Amino acid sequence: MRAAAHEPLRGRWSRARLARDFCARSPRRVAADADLAFTAPCADLSALTAWRLAAAGFAPVPVLCGIRRPLQGTKLQCGLEVEDAGRTWVIGFGVSSVYLYLGRFLPTPRRPWVLRGAPFDVDPDRPFLAWFAPEGRAGVHHLLPGYDLAADVRHHARRNHALGLWWARRRALDPRRAAHRGCLPDAPGRWA
Repeated sequence: MRAAAHEPLRGRWSRARLARDFCARSPRRVAADADLAFTAPCADLSALTAWRLAAAGFAPVPVLCGIRRPLQGTKLQCGLEVEDAGRTWVIGFGVSSVYLYLGRFLPTPRRPWVLRGAPFDVDPDRPFLAWFAPEGRAGVHHLLPGYDLAADVRHHARRNHALGLWWARRRALDPRRAAHRGCLPDAPGRWA
């Protein structure tokens, strides 16, 4: 998981690249491209980590959540659950953090939708969202009420500016982040 978080370089993407690649790349392609949009790393890092965990003999459970935000519509959250020694671990990726803690993704008022895929052999040539909907990101609106792909891409394009990158990098490299529950202090990723 730490290795997957450190492999791709987190940076800014053009609007055209966001429109094309946001939540649409397979684990193999994420590894080959070796970069990610800093505003939306969770689908790419979840796919890459699932691939690495499967290669190590684990059966990761892909998790897709819908987050309800005022004035923004439904947003995506992607992550994994993995069993080890009879315990379930949550693996999650934020803009500037990697999380690992005992438990499961649970519905909350802010995150009312939690969908789990079955543990399976990870296909390194299928994007994370295609593990839930055959048409990938284009089919997510069928799974999460209020999700609008075009609006989500526009939201990430608006946040994808130099100051946003600077601020996210600063938070990721702040040693005080280790105090957050489940935050891995030595996995802030690589930053442009």
